Amino acid sequence: MNKTLIIIPAYNEEDSIAKVIKEVQVAATLHDVVVIDDGSQDSTGKITQFMGVNTISHPINLGAGAAIQTGLIYACQNNYDIAVVVDGDGQHDPKEIPKLVDTLKERNLDVVIGSRFGGRAEYRTPLARRLGMHIFSLITLLLSKAKINDITSGFRAFNKKAIKYLINEFPLDFPDAELIILLVFSGFKIKEIPVNIRPRLNGTSMYSALRSFYYPLKVAISIFAVLLRKVLSRKYKAVQGE
Repeated sequence: MNKTLIIIPAYNEEDSIAKVIKEVQVAATLHDVVVIDDGSQDSTGKITQFMGVNTISHPINLGAGAAIQTGLIYACQNNYDIAVVVDGDGQHDPKEIPKLVDTLKERNLDVVIGSRFGGRAEYRTPLARRLGMHIFSLITLLLSKAKINDITSGFRAFNKKAIKYLINEFPLDFPDAELIILLVFSGFKIKEIPVNIRPRLNGTSMYSALRSFYYPLKVAISIFAVLLRKVLSRKYKAVQGE
């Protein structure tokens, strides 16, 4: 049996974190759970510790990417075979975790993405973010021939190979699209499957109006950086005679 870890990154999620943890424990009874409290200023960390859940706390808020990377480092250090990321705001339905894990194992994949396209989504993605998703999905298809519709989904499962790679490569700011593009260009086997995505239980999304416009620009720069690194890597290998 594969040793599986559920990673729950959380920042100021005191109103939702207890419910998310309980749902995860019911849906994934055989898997371990770790909460990454990313410098919350509310009672998120106290709640998780009171519930007896393994909690790693950042002293300050480092961002979603850094929180997930901390979880992946923990998974690597403790020899987990699979890691599943479930947001602490309640948008990801824990009942879908077995589907992600089973698909990863049965199809011998490196990464499985829980897609809101083709599944049952109980809310509509903001227009600016939805437009960015379609644009970057198209760019990924043109550059790598990998068809991934929901490239910004944060509901993902990783195998051990992907975990080991990402502990050193994880993007720290708005990591979703940049992460998948990096994995695609690095040759990882990725598949998306339809899942249920829900509205946030409480709080406000990190994608404010201003950040929604910043997001496409940031990802565009990230795509360029990934391509540049790929070109330079090939040139280096050619020089070294590899």
